[in-house]
Amino acid sequence: MNSDKFFKWVWNLNGIILLVGVLIATALISVQLVTTVFNDNDVEPPALNLADDKNEEEKWRLGYPRRVGETDFYYIELESEKLTVEASIQAEAEVRAMFSSKYKPTRSKNVMFINGKTNYANWLFDTTDQLITDISPLYLSEFDSQSKAAGFAYHVIKNDTNNDGLLSNEDKSTFALSKIDGSGYSEVLTGFDRILEYAVNEQGNLFMLFIDNADVFSMLVDLTTFKVIDKRQLPKVG
Repeated sequence: MNSDKFFKWVWNLNGIILLVGVLIATALISVQLVTTVFNDNDVEPPALNLADDKNEEEKWRLGYPRRVGETDFYYIELESEKLTVEASIQAEAEVRAMFSSKYKPTRSKNVMFINGKTNYANWLFDTTDQLITDISPLYLSEFDSQSKAAGFAYHVIKNDTNNDGLLSNEDKSTFALSKIDGSGYSEVLTGFDRILEYAVNEQGNLFMLFIDNADVFSMLVDLTTFKVIDKRQLPKVG
Protein backbone atom coordinates (compact mmCIF):
# COMPACT_ATOMS: atom_id res chain seq x y z
CA MET A 1 0.00 0.00 0.00
CA ASN A 2 2.76 2.40 0.95
CA SER A 3 4.59 1.50 -2.24
CA ASP A 4 1.50 2.26 -4.34
CA LYS A 5 1.09 5.64 -2.62
CA PHE A 6 4.74 6.45 -3.21
CA PHE A 7 4.60 5.65 -6.92
CA LYS A 8 1.32 7.59 -7.22
CA TRP A 9 2.96 10.60 -5.56
CA VAL A 10 5.98 10.33 -7.90
CA TRP A 11 3.64 10.06 -10.88
CA ASN A 12 1.72 13.19 -9.81
CA LEU A 13 4.98 15.07 -9.20
CA ASN A 14 6.26 14.12 -12.66
CA GLY A 15 2.99 15.30 -14.16
CA ILE A 16 3.26 18.65 -12.40
CA ILE A 17 6.88 19.06 -13.52
CA LEU A 18 5.95 18.16 -17.10
CA LEU A 19 3.03 20.64 -17.07
CA VAL A 20 5.24 23.44 -15.75
CA GLY A 21 7.84 22.64 -18.39
CA VAL A 22 5.24 22.76 -21.16
CA LEU A 23 3.90 26.09 -19.88
CA ILE A 24 7.39 27.62 -19.72
CA ALA A 25 8.26 26.35 -23.19
CA THR A 26 4.99 27.71 -24.59
CA ALA A 27 5.62 31.10 -22.99
CA LEU A 28 9.18 31.26 -24.38
CA ILE A 29 8.01 30.31 -27.87
CA SER A 30 5.23 32.91 -27.73
CA VAL A 31 7.65 35.64 -26.66
CA GLN A 32 10.03 34.67 -29.45
CA LEU A 33 7.26 34.74 -32.05
CA VAL A 34 5.98 38.14 -30.89
CA THR A 35 9.51 39.56 -30.87
CA THR A 36 10.15 38.25 -34.37
CA VAL A 37 6.90 39.70 -35.73
CA PHE A 38 7.46 43.13 -34.22
CA ASN A 39 11.10 43.21 -35.31
CA ASP A 40 10.08 42.39 -38.86
CA ASN A 41 7.45 45.15 -38.90
CA ASP A 42 9.50 47.73 -37.01
CA VAL A 43 11.26 49.18 -40.02
CA GLU A 44 12.99 52.52 -39.57
CA PRO A 45 11.18 55.02 -41.80
CA PRO A 46 13.42 56.83 -44.27
CA ALA A 47 14.46 60.38 -43.45
CA LEU A 48 12.43 62.77 -45.57
CA ASN A 49 14.05 65.78 -47.18
CA LEU A 50 11.22 68.19 -46.44
CA ALA A 51 12.74 70.88 -44.23
CA ASP A 52 16.07 72.52 -43.53
CA ASP A 53 18.23 70.68 -41.02
CA LYS A 54 21.67 72.25 -40.89
CA ASN A 55 22.85 70.02 -38.04
CA GLU A 56 21.34 66.87 -39.57
CA GLU A 57 19.58 66.04 -36.29
CA GLU A 58 16.00 65.81 -37.51
CA LYS A 59 13.99 62.87 -38.80
CA TRP A 60 10.94 64.30 -40.51
CA ARG A 61 7.84 62.25 -41.21
CA LEU A 62 4.53 63.02 -42.83
CA GLY A 63 1.16 62.30 -41.31
CA TYR A 64 -1.71 60.66 -43.16
CA PRO A 65 -3.02 62.69 -46.15
CA ARG A 66 -6.57 63.80 -45.43
CA ARG A 67 -9.00 65.18 -47.97
CA VAL A 68 -10.94 68.35 -47.24
CA GLY A 69 -14.58 67.39 -47.74
CA GLU A 70 -15.47 67.00 -51.42
CA THR A 71 -12.79 69.44 -52.59
CA ASP A 72 -9.59 68.65 -54.47
CA PHE A 73 -7.47 69.72 -51.49
CA TYR A 74 -5.54 67.46 -49.14
CA TYR A 75 -3.59 68.40 -46.03
CA ILE A 76 -0.65 66.55 -44.51
CA GLU A 77 1.01 67.38 -41.20
CA LEU A 78 4.79 67.50 -40.88
CA GLU A 79 6.14 65.98 -37.67
CA SER A 80 9.58 65.56 -36.17
CA GLU A 81 10.71 62.29 -34.63
CA LYS A 82 13.44 63.99 -32.60
CA LEU A 83 12.68 64.14 -28.87
CA THR A 84 13.55 67.81 -28.51
CA VAL A 85 14.52 70.41 -31.06
CA GLU A 86 16.37 73.61 -30.27
CA ALA A 87 14.56 76.71 -31.44
CA SER A 88 16.33 78.52 -34.23
CA ILE A 89 18.06 81.84 -33.73
CA GLN A 90 15.41 83.46 -35.90
CA ALA A 91 12.63 82.03 -33.74
CA GLU A 92 14.35 83.25 -30.60
CA ALA A 93 14.59 86.70 -32.09
CA GLU A 94 10.91 86.65 -32.86
CA VAL A 95 10.11 86.08 -29.19
CA ARG A 96 12.70 88.74 -28.27
CA ALA A 97 15.30 86.21 -27.19
CA MET A 98 13.48 85.83 -23.85
CA PHE A 99 13.47 82.04 -23.73
CA SER A 100 15.45 79.10 -25.04
CA SER A 101 12.54 77.08 -26.39
CA LYS A 102 12.46 73.45 -27.34
CA TYR A 103 9.85 71.25 -28.92
CA LYS A 104 8.12 68.21 -27.54
CA PRO A 105 7.94 65.03 -29.65
CA THR A 106 5.19 63.91 -32.04
CA ARG A 107 3.99 67.46 -32.55
CA SER A 108 3.16 68.86 -35.96
CA LYS A 109 5.43 71.71 -36.93
CA ASN A 110 3.94 72.58 -40.27
CA VAL A 111 1.15 71.57 -42.63
CA MET A 112 1.32 70.96 -46.36
CA PHE A 113 -1.68 71.61 -48.60
CA ILE A 114 -1.90 69.83 -51.94
CA ASN A 115 -4.34 70.48 -54.76
CA GLY A 116 -5.15 67.08 -56.23
CA LYS A 117 -6.36 68.70 -59.45
CA THR A 118 -3.49 71.06 -60.25
CA ASN A 119 -0.80 69.18 -58.26
CA TYR A 120 0.21 72.47 -56.60
CA ALA A 121 1.55 72.16 -53.04
CA ASN A 122 2.38 74.77 -50.41
CA TRP A 123 3.28 74.96 -46.73
CA LEU A 124 1.22 76.83 -44.15
CA PHE A 125 4.36 78.33 -42.54
CA ASP A 126 7.76 79.23 -43.95
CA THR A 127 9.60 77.57 -41.04
CA THR A 128 9.30 74.76 -38.49
CA ASP A 129 9.65 77.13 -35.53
CA GLN A 130 6.19 76.46 -34.08
CA LEU A 131 3.98 73.64 -32.81
CA ILE A 132 0.55 72.93 -34.21
CA THR A 133 -1.35 71.11 -31.49
CA ASP A 134 -4.65 71.00 -33.36
CA ILE A 135 -5.82 71.44 -36.94
CA SER A 136 -9.49 71.10 -37.87
CA PRO A 137 -11.38 71.71 -41.11
CA LEU A 138 -14.42 73.95 -40.59
CA TYR A 139 -17.44 72.37 -42.24
CA LEU A 140 -20.72 74.20 -42.76
CA SER A 141 -22.45 71.11 -41.40
CA GLU A 142 -20.84 70.12 -38.08
CA PHE A 143 -21.71 66.43 -38.40
CA ASP A 144 -21.02 65.99 -42.14
CA SER A 145 -17.35 65.94 -43.14
CA GLN A 146 -18.43 65.82 -46.79
CA SER A 147 -20.22 69.15 -46.61
CA LYS A 148 -18.67 72.36 -47.90
CA ALA A 149 -15.57 73.44 -46.00
CA ALA A 150 -15.27 77.08 -44.98
CA GLY A 151 -11.61 76.94 -43.94
CA PHE A 152 -9.27 75.59 -41.27
CA ALA A 153 -8.88 76.31 -37.56
CA TYR A 154 -5.53 75.91 -35.79
CA HIS A 155 -4.10 75.90 -32.29
CA VAL A 156 -0.51 77.09 -32.68
CA ILE A 157 2.12 77.46 -29.96
CA LYS A 158 4.88 79.92 -30.78
CA ASN A 159 6.14 81.19 -27.42
CA ASP A 160 7.31 79.54 -24.20
CA THR A 161 4.77 81.42 -22.09
CA ASN A 162 5.35 79.42 -18.87
CA ASN A 163 9.14 79.73 -19.16
CA ASP A 164 9.88 76.03 -18.74
CA GLY A 165 12.17 75.81 -21.75
CA LEU A 166 9.68 73.82 -23.85
CA LEU A 167 6.94 74.53 -26.32
CA SER A 168 4.06 72.30 -25.20
CA ASN A 169 0.39 72.21 -24.30
CA GLU A 170 1.34 73.89 -21.04
CA ASP A 171 1.97 77.11 -22.96
CA LYS A 172 -0.75 79.47 -24.10
CA SER A 173 -1.58 79.02 -27.75
CA THR A 174 -2.85 81.12 -30.62
CA PHE A 175 -6.12 80.37 -32.38
CA ALA A 176 -5.82 81.00 -36.11
CA LEU A 177 -7.80 80.50 -39.32
CA SER A 178 -7.00 80.00 -43.00
CA LYS A 179 -8.64 79.18 -46.31
CA ILE A 180 -8.93 75.53 -47.31
CA ASP A 181 -5.71 75.82 -49.34
CA GLY A 182 -3.78 77.24 -46.38
CA SER A 183 -3.78 80.80 -47.70
CA GLY A 184 -4.93 83.84 -45.75
CA TYR A 185 -3.54 82.59 -42.42
CA SER A 186 -4.83 84.95 -39.73
CA GLU A 187 -4.40 84.89 -35.96
CA VAL A 188 -7.79 85.51 -34.39
CA LEU A 189 -7.19 84.97 -30.69
CA THR A 190 -4.03 84.97 -28.56
CA GLY A 191 -3.19 84.57 -24.88
CA PHE A 192 -6.48 82.90 -23.93
CA ASP A 193 -6.82 80.21 -21.28
CA ARG A 194 -9.08 77.74 -23.07
CA ILE A 195 -11.51 77.52 -25.96
CA LEU A 196 -14.74 75.85 -24.90
CA GLU A 197 -16.40 75.53 -28.30
CA TYR A 198 -16.28 76.76 -31.87
CA ALA A 199 -18.54 75.94 -34.80
CA VAL A 200 -19.82 77.40 -38.05
CA ASN A 201 -23.31 78.90 -37.64
CA GLU A 202 -26.13 79.08 -40.19
CA GLN A 203 -24.87 82.44 -41.47
CA GLY A 204 -21.48 80.93 -42.30
CA ASN A 205 -19.68 82.74 -39.46
CA LEU A 206 -17.59 81.10 -36.77
CA PHE A 207 -19.14 81.14 -33.30
CA MET A 208 -16.69 80.78 -30.40
CA LEU A 209 -16.81 80.43 -26.62
CA PHE A 210 -13.56 80.86 -24.70
CA ILE A 211 -12.10 81.61 -21.28
CA ASP A 212 -9.60 84.40 -20.71
CA ASN A 213 -8.38 85.30 -17.20
CA ALA A 214 -11.36 83.52 -15.59
CA ASP A 215 -13.84 85.51 -17.71
CA VAL A 216 -15.97 83.78 -20.35
CA PHE A 217 -16.43 85.39 -23.75
CA SER A 218 -18.45 84.68 -26.87
CA MET A 219 -17.30 85.83 -30.29
CA LEU A 220 -18.36 85.81 -33.95
CA VAL A 221 -15.77 85.72 -36.72
CA ASP A 222 -16.39 86.35 -40.42
CA LEU A 223 -14.94 83.34 -42.26
CA THR A 224 -14.53 85.35 -45.46
CA THR A 225 -12.33 88.08 -44.03
CA PHE A 226 -11.34 86.37 -40.73
CA LYS A 227 -12.29 89.58 -38.93
CA VAL A 228 -14.05 89.60 -35.56
CA ILE A 229 -17.68 90.66 -36.03
CA ASP A 230 -18.66 90.74 -32.39
CA LYS A 231 -17.04 89.89 -29.08
CA ARG A 232 -18.58 90.21 -25.64
CA GLN A 233 -18.17 88.94 -22.12
CA LEU A 234 -20.94 86.65 -20.92
CA PRO A 235 -23.17 88.29 -18.26
CA LYS A 236 -22.73 87.32 -14.64
CA VAL A 237 -25.54 86.08 -12.42
CA GLY A 238 -26.72 88.51 -9.71
